[in-house]
Amino acid sequence: MKTNIQLVIERTWGLMTATSLSWEVVLNEKKQNSFQKYFLPLLFISAALVLFFKTLYAPSKPIQVGFVYAVITLISYFSTFYLARYFTATFLKKNHPTTDYFHLIEKLVSYSFAVVFPIKIITTIIPSLFFLQILNVYTVYIVWEGCRIIFDMDEDERGKIMLIVGISIMFLPAIISKIILLMIPSF
Repeated sequence: MKTNIQLVIERTWGLMTATSLSWEVVLNEKKQNSFQKYFLPLLFISAALVLFFKTLYAPSKPIQVGFVYAVITLISYFSTFYLARYFTATFLKKNHPTTDYFHLIEKLVSYSFAVVFPIKIITTIIPSLFFLQILNVYTVYIVWEGCRIIFDMDEDERGKIMLIVGISIMFLPAIISKIILLMIPSF
C-alpha cells in the first residue's frame, strides 16, 4: 500500500512537472489497470480529506456535512471518469473503428486527473485558496501531451480528444456536484 501511494504521488508530480517524460513512462508500463493503481487511490484520499475537513469546518451538523460532501466527491469524480472514458471511446470508435484503444483510453483518462485531485485536496484543506482551481486548465495540456504519446495522433485529432477529455474532467465534477446538492434537501 505504501509503495502504491508513493508511486501515485511520484506519477502525479511527474505529470505536472515533466509531462512528456511521465507519459512515456506511463506508455511503457505493463498493461496494468491504471484505474485501480492510480485513479482510485487519489479518489479515496481526496474523499477522506473532504470527510475530515468538511467535518472540521462545518458550522452545524459536522458529521452529516462531512459525510455528504465526501459521498458527493466520490460520486462526482467516479462518474466523471466513466463519462470521460465513454466520450473518448465513442469518439475513437467513430473515427478509428479498426483499432482497440480501450486500455489506452483508460490510461489517458486516469492519469489526466493528475492536476484535478491535488487542487481538490489543497482547496479542501485550505478553502480560502479556492482561486487555485483555475490551475485545472493545465489538464488540457496533460491530455494534449498524452494523446501525442499514447495514441500517436496528429494535431487535429489530438485537439478533438483534448476538448472531450479536458472539458469533461474540468467541468463535470462541479456540474454533477451541483446537481446532487440541488437534489438533497436542506443542503
